[in-house]
Amino acid sequence: MQLPFPDEPQLLDRLGSDDPQAFEAIYKRYWKRLYDFAYTKTHDADTAAEVVQELFVALWERRRSLQISHLQSYLFTSVRNRVIDHFKDKAFTPLDSVDPLSEPDYPLFLDELEQAMQQAVEQLPEKTRKIFVLSRFEGNTVKQIASLLAMPERTVEYHITQAMRTLKTLLKDFIVLMLAFLASGKF
Repeated sequence: MQLPFPDEPQLLDRLGSDDPQAFEAIYKRYWKRLYDFAYTKTHDADTAAEVVQELFVALWERRRSLQISHLQSYLFTSVRNRVIDHFKDKAFTPLDSVDPLSEPDYPLFLDELEQAMQQAVEQLPEKTRKIFVLSRFEGNTVKQIASLLAMPERTVEYHITQAMRTLKTLLKDFIVLMLAFLASGKF
């Protein structure tokens, strides 16, 4: 079946202009792949469906304000983040409502990752840290950060790139340990 708007930039433009056919085309193109991706992360069909459904609801609700340059990357990153949020939320449920034998070890890793990430972010130079936090933790676009800090967008992009390189180096040991644990089959 040929979708009515095969070009992603055109789909995004039409979506931003309240075109329900564009939304439907995006939904039909990505729903199954996003669901499969969420399912591999959650191992739960209901949770996977809920995560993807919430993403599409948010996509429609925020359609006019979203600034997406790569739709597929945006959608898969959003699903990944929603899965992480799901496990974070589960980590904060009362202990008497959780069957410890049925829960995965994700919340433990998330806590450790969050702590390692926080320590690594604190080691960034002040300006780079501020820009990184505005971008990755607060969800601001490069354009919004540039406007907020009265600096060129290229400078903002530079600091984000530098932060990512530095964090990759600082978190290397944690990532190696996590991959070793994953490879052991205990996760």
